[in-house]
Amino acid sequence: MILVSIMPGVRIIKIVFDTELKEYEIPAFRGAIIDKVGREHVVFHNHIGDDRFHYKYPVIQYKNQGRKAAIVCIKDGVDEIHHFFTKNSGEIRIGEEKRSLRVESVKINRFEMEVTESFFYYSIRNWLPLNEINFKKYAALDGLIEKSLFLERMLTGNILSMAKGLDWTVEKPIEVKLQNIKSQTRINFKGNRLLAMEVDFKTNVFCLMISAWARAQAWDMEQSINLNNYDQIFIRCQHTGHTGLYFSDE
Repeated sequence: MILVSIMPGVRIIKIVFDTELKEYEIPAFRGAIIDKVGREHVVFHNHIGDDRFHYKYPVIQYKNQGRKAAIVCIKDGVDEIHHFFTKNSGEIRIGEEKRSLRVESVKINRFEMEVTESFFYYSIRNWLPLNEINFKKYAALDGLIEKSLFLERMLTGNILSMAKGLDWTVEKPIEVKLQNIKSQTRINFKGNRLLAMEVDFKTNVFCLMISAWARAQAWDMEQSINLNNYDQIFIRCQHTGHTGLYFSDE
């Protein structure tokens, strides 16, 4: 008998607008939505005051979907998104340009995660696992095995951080095994030079989308899910202090 540790279902709403949005414009889109809603609604930006960050799981997330602007509402964010709709005038300013902001599609779903005795395969790219301190520790490691173990701990920490943010008490050990480091690139992110990676790994944590948001295919009785930077299921930049939930319906 296979024993599992299952997280209670979490509500998700994904709203796609008719607004053309390039990937690099996502921060500007986020800022414009926050200005429209009002900074008193903390779930839209996770900041307390001008220089304090609220280290809580982001339940309102901003992204582009097929070159269109999108907002993902998770858990409490589902209840808070009405603050946006009461303020939306049908247009938004991205930089110096006014653009239409009308709803093109809405998807309402639930997802679950579970820890099982089986392994599931994942791929992520543009993963930023290391803050400045951890990068120095990683660079000082002597061999590939040591570096792989270090990254496995980062991945495990990401998963546990997300579980905590979603009020999921993980009752069974999480296992993560790095399979391949496909690429490593230094990028600028919020004024910092960070190491972005594309990696393959397997874990006994399965993220089940009760929809087609996470594209998956069977692989030897296990599961393979391909993810990219803005369609990650449970990995976000470790240095921000919290994880993010991302998914794709492509």
